[in-house]
Amino acid sequence: MTDTLTASAQTSVRSLSCPNCGGTIALRAAGSTVSIVCEHCGSTLDATRPDLAVIVRADQALHKPLIPLGTRGTLGGSTWEAVGYQERSDGEVAWSEYLLFNPYEGYAFLVDDGRRFSLGKLLTVLPGDRFGGLTEGGRNFDRFGETYPVRTQFVVGEFYWRVRIADRAMETDYVRPGTMLVCEESGNERTWTALEMQDWGAAERAFGIEPRRADYRGTPAPHEPSPYRAAWRDARILALLALAACIVIALGTAASTRVLQRDITIPVDGTTRNIVLGPIPVDVPREKVRIQGRAGGLDNMWVDLDYSLVERQSQQSYDAYGTAEYYHGRDSDGSWSEGNAEPTTGLAAIPRGTYDLVVEASAHRWVDPKAQASSYTSIFGTGSVVPEDTSATLPVTITVDRGGGFAGPFWLALIAILVWPLIAWSRHKTFEARRNAVAGSGDDDDWDDDE
Repeated sequence: MTDTLTASAQTSVRSLSCPNCGGTIALRAAGSTVSIVCEHCGSTLDATRPDLAVIVRADQALHKPLIPLGTRGTLGGSTWEAVGYQERSDGEVAWSEYLLFNPYEGYAFLVDDGRRFSLGKLLTVLPGDRFGGLTEGGRNFDRFGETYPVRTQFVVGEFYWRVRIADRAMETDYVRPGTMLVCEESGNERTWTALEMQDWGAAERAFGIEPRRADYRGTPAPHEPSPYRAAWRDARILALLALAACIVIALGTAASTRVLQRDITIPVDGTTRNIVLGPIPVDVPREKVRIQGRAGGLDNMWVDLDYSLVERQSQQSYDAYGTAEYYHGRDSDGSWSEGNAEPTTGLAAIPRGTYDLVVEASAHRWVDPKAQASSYTSIFGTGSVVPEDTSATLPVTITVDRGGGFAGPFWLALIAILVWPLIAWSRHKTFEARRNAVAGSGDDDDWDDDE
């Protein structure tokens, strides 16, 4: 295709002179070009006339486009030649448009928003309607903002329509990541163009200009894909896989085996009782051992439980502590209660061996200091505290289980798993919020001030 385009271009390019300034003009798309703007003086010429009659005379120096007219490049699988250039604005945002020509493909547009390039082609079939947007080629597009006015601020080169500075049109955009449909209305004419966002550096390599560094800190184009979308998708997938693995591991290690259960009694407000319970076999190296003390009949009481898990041969000891307690009373807010009658203590990574559990237990009463003295009459006097029953005891059940997992590591792993997805999601949502921020349309008065 490149050789064919080159041969065709060599035979179709005509060298003419501008009737206004005498400068040489290369007519590249002869037979298709309607008007041409002299790159030397800016005069608009009628390309349909052999003598290039002047439509609008101008005597001004023109600045050069970033991509020189006549430059050829390959985009979208086709070789294009830049034949025209115009700068347009909606009153707030400005951009550049290159008119590209291929004798077999026709015309295309290369739009430069200052950050990235988009390649646009005219649609030959009208898009379909859908709620809130359009459909085209099996893809859904959402409307982006309101219809806004656009004005041509600078033009040079040749075009297949009558073009001049200050031309105005009304545009409406419909977007999806990577593509934007642009509806342009001028007078009784309406055209539809599909703009495809080009990869960073693709247009620069195609037309031999300095590449731009990928930079997402500026305002994204309405159809610019989020650079964090793929990371957000991958993070979700990996997080789900990691979470599934954690759940499988947790379920696999959650099973425990009851190795001891004994009922003991503890005197209330009496001496500390020492009890040795066993044997407790630990058959797996570095195994978890869980000890629970369940105290029944607690009524404004607490039970201190000191544990020592002692290996019979080495006498290596592993200590733990638990408190079974239950309190209740009344205050200005009404009745209240608190406490845990079944405290559980876990010992992690206990070595293999046979152990004894040494329990030191003591029970105590608690008196609510806010409670009023009891109203009764006894040999101790009215309103006095009833003497405690020193023979009272509390039943406590000691159970020992081995195996099972800890909830703490699971939750820590879950937090670690969620860090990357949350960062990727935050970046993606921040980018999308900037992309979807619709700028206000320009005011004609702003343009009038410049004219």
